[in-house]
Amino acid sequence: MYHQLVQWNAIRCLLLLLFSFSPISNVPAEDKRVRLTIPPDQLPDPAWRRTQFEEMVPLKNRPVIISRNQVKDEVFVVVRNTGESTLIYHSAGPEYIQSYQEVFRRGLWRKANWDWCGLGKKDFSLLPGASVTLKVRFEDDERGERILGAFREAGTNREGLIVLATKGLIW
Repeated sequence: MYHQLVQWNAIRCLLLLLFSFSPISNVPAEDKRVRLTIPPDQLPDPAWRRTQFEEMVPLKNRPVIISRNQVKDEVFVVVRNTGESTLIYHSAGPEYIQSYQEVFRRGLWRKANWDWCGLGKKDFSLLPGASVTLKVRFEDDERGERILGAFREAGTNREGLIVLATKGLIW
């Protein structure tokens, strides 16, 4: 009998603690989600270099992101070639770029997917001092995601991924 009384008191205390620390609000739970901002400055996942870019060496002339503007589900990214060599990117049109997706897992950006279909794609040049506006789209609404684009220095085996756009995590 004493043992049951102790158990009931323990359960009652736990329930009291549970409800005393619960936030009380008339806002539905789905409206309480928070978008976490994840730092985009981690280098691209090394798995890309082991799988997609194994014959390439890192870029010396890295393009610079001038601006990002999100309109609905598209992000317009202005990229400028500030170096002295021509940069090449692969795409189905000059306003797009072959994209590489990373997702945020276990505290790091991890390789996820890439736009592998080459049908109708060709190389486009970004001359020294020139800029281009690229359209990119996020694929997932609920997890941290970033989209990268590959640039190659013309006439070399130098190629690298550049972070074009990043989206935070929703909790």
